[in-house]
Amino acid sequence: MLNQINTQKQTQNLLPKIILQQNILALPALALDNIIKRELEMNPLLEEESDTDLDENVPVSDLSEADKKEELNPVSEDDVNYESEKEKNTDEEYNWDEYFENEEPDSRSYEHSNNGEYENIVVSEEGKSLKDSLFLQLHLSSITSKRKFIGEEIIWSLNDEGYFTDKDEDIIKDLNSKKIGTEFEGEVFKREELDDTLNYIQKKLDPPGIAARNLKECLLIQVDRSNKDQEIKNLASEVLNKFFDELRLKKYEKIGLELNIDMQKVKEIFDFIHNLNPKPGYDDEVSRNDYIIPDLIIKKIDDDYDIVLNEKYSPAIRISKTYRDLYTAKKSKLDDETREYLMHNFNKARWFIDAINSRRETLVKIMRAIINRQRYYFDNNDSGLKPMFEKEIAEEIMMDSSTISRAVRGKYVQTDSGIHELRSFFTTPVSKSEGGDVSISEAKITLKMLIDKENKIKPLSDKDLAEEMKKLGFNIARRTISKYRESLNIPMAKQRREI
Repeated sequence: MLNQINTQKQTQNLLPKIILQQNILALPALALDNIIKRELEMNPLLEEESDTDLDENVPVSDLSEADKKEELNPVSEDDVNYESEKEKNTDEEYNWDEYFENEEPDSRSYEHSNNGEYENIVVSEEGKSLKDSLFLQLHLSSITSKRKFIGEEIIWSLNDEGYFTDKDEDIIKDLNSKKIGTEFEGEVFKREELDDTLNYIQKKLDPPGIAARNLKECLLIQVDRSNKDQEIKNLASEVLNKFFDELRLKKYEKIGLELNIDMQKVKEIFDFIHNLNPKPGYDDEVSRNDYIIPDLIIKKIDDDYDIVLNEKYSPAIRISKTYRDLYTAKKSKLDDETREYLMHNFNKARWFIDAINSRRETLVKIMRAIINRQRYYFDNNDSGLKPMFEKEIAEEIMMDSSTISRAVRGKYVQTDSGIHELRSFFTTPVSKSEGGDVSISEAKITLKMLIDKENKIKPLSDKDLAEEMKKLGFNIARRTISKYRESLNIPMAKQRREI
């Protein structure tokens, strides 16, 4: 019985740590930088290393054994609430004396090297930046992994103006196709889940109005999320719901009469609605400020590939020397309140550092496994990608599929030929009419080739492209062609037209 109680207690204490590792793992490089800075501000037992001690990149060969000492079986974040569990920290989590005896090899969030061979590249991708921003907001949210998976499909389906116009059944069909080989392979996707996720995106993600189904809904969402006076918001919503045509035709007097308000109030409502954004997909501010920063950099050296973690934008952190000295000098004289305060923040600091180290190790393992399975692709200038599932990598490195899924979302790798999203290496096979499968990546290459060769005076529509792809043996629907085109950052036919 005693052993059972101890085991249960140890499990409860480990759960928040595991979930913290999962949350940190999900963050892309730029978001991790922001989280680290926030943690430095909130936790006095964390401090930043001196800039003179830092190098921009960390080669895999320099990962310390201390970083690799612990393997934890992943637990789904749906199984436990981190916010409620994290308050259960006790001084049994870490032994300060034992920790400080081995502080040097284990106190930092990462080791440093003198390897300055690689140049960090920060690039902005026009046209893709808004969706990248939405993906980042989605991954930083507290919704479940399944809803994030659904949310990604919704975001990919947004048109250039930021509207969600696809049919629910088409989205469900795509989700059931894409779930193969992921942690959601055994899941059933329901329309209620799609509606709930869409509602979350509309209410929580920026810019306001994104993912609306039509103009009226887009404006109503923006009204609801605005900081305007509640009376004006209520009147504006009523105008949009009941007098949309009158609003469009500027029938001020009729609206004033129907709502029993004076013309000054009508003008205030019209001005408010007029200043809303009817096309949230064209968000210039997001486009200017959104960047892609690779989490990993790989370079071929001789007959092998060197994997480098890009940590230029993430400050190295460690347990504060000031508080370490305070504990070491006065540990026998500390009152209970001070000891509890130090221990609480010490545990949080150690867990945070461990989570960053775990993220580094996991990303490197996944990238190495990807290179092993896609060696032809990397050896041939990023061409010839084979179909590959997340569960295949999970089995190779003995991790859960959910960990792989969490790790590759929103992460990028820089190769000699450019920057690629980690998720792009995992592709569902596309069937060819003559038999055999190719990856989605190969289908996109063919699509881009068709567009490059088209008559620019009369560019091919997505329907035309689907027909041309079919002639080449690719059985791909028009809607899927549209998604592939958008992922390649290629505008629609009318925007490609030249004189």
